Amino acid sequence: VPSGKVSVIVNWYDDKSVHEVPWQENRFAQKFGLSENRFYVQYAGTMGYVFDYPMVLSVAEILRIYADIEFQMVGEGSQRAVFEREARRRELHNIRFFPLQPQHLVGDVYSAASVCLVPLKRGIIGNSVPSKVALIMACNRAVINSVDEGSQYYQMFEENRIGLCAPNTDPQAVADAILALYMDKDDRERLARNGLKFGEAFYSRSSNTANLIHLFAEMVGRRSI
Repeated sequence: VPSGKVSVIVNWYDDKSVHEVPWQENRFAQKFGLSENRFYVQYAGTMGYVFDYPMVLSVAEILRIYADIEFQMVGEGSQRAVFEREARRRELHNIRFFPLQPQHLVGDVYSAASVCLVPLKRGIIGNSVPSKVALIMACNRAVINSVDEGSQYYQMFEENRIGLCAPNTDPQAVADAILALYMDKDDRERLARNGLKFGEAFYSRSSNTANLIHLFAEMVGRRSI
């Protein structure tokens, strides 16, 4: 098919309902008694086949000497039970597990993070974008990816400065990325703002419904409707 006949419109998030929630109003933080003075590295989503829980364990082990860094693991999935067992066996008390939260708390959950971690097994990511990433961006939080370094996804983050990436074969590199944003709040906030703007431009409902309207107008031979 000629490339001129192909239009891509991505799955989007609802920018009217998903947004940053201030700490004082954050229902997830209040529900679980979270402290604003801790640094939360959060994964929220399905802990299934593509979720690289051994990477999270290795990184948490490296960073266990930092008393104020806590890993938040929010959600369910086929790998959660073995993940929890291994965390207990290694006595990684800096990993805390939370149940799956209701859909209406999505903004509260991601807003309770200091940074959000996306750890994917090798060979999983290609030119796709995990759906949670757009939601994280909408909540004005920086993303740290542990993914294949040759992927388009990795390059997208690097080129647009919308987060940090580290190879998913290198736990120390992932830990270093977390520490970089732990120590540099200005850079953390700068990456989050970049991601917020990027997400609004490419992954929001407002942007993509406008793209759909434009596409339909072209299909019926009109320039605008």
